[in-house]
Amino acid sequence: MIEIISGSIYNEIREKLTKKINLDLLPLYGEKEIRKISGDKYGKVKIKLDVENDVEKIQQIRDYGKHENTIKVNYFTYEWNADKNKLPKEFEKYIKPEIEKFIELLSIFKEINEEILRFSVVDGDYKDNERPGHMIATKYALIELFKQI
Repeated sequence: MIEIISGSIYNEIREKLTKKINLDLLPLYGEKEIRKISGDKYGKVKIKLDVENDVEKIQQIRDYGKHENTIKVNYFTYEWNADKNKLPKEFEKYIKPEIEKFIELLSIFKEINEEILRFSVVDGDYKDNERPGHMIATKYALIELFKQI
């Protein structure tokens, strides 16, 4: 079954997607819990947006940016920091692709940030007896995160 997010939800954050992020607001968190009893689906995801602080990653990205092209682009990093007892890493296959899609949108529409920003999965939950609802929970968690900007 395909999950649909209405255009009205996108319109709520459209302008925020194009503006420079005020770094003073960071870190920001977006969290969503999906429970669909009729479809036996459950998923909970919490995502953090912050400035990347890993010096090695920053240098690697800066070096790549110098040699890749002369067009300025945004760079974002991703980390999985969820407690494996609350949200095992096997759920990353549902969550990471949704964050990557969002990063792709940001890379296209967002005003260039001097800082490299990091998306981190910091918390979540699952239920063994239900199908994962983490894809849709991730989408809504990202929307909640960007509503705060």
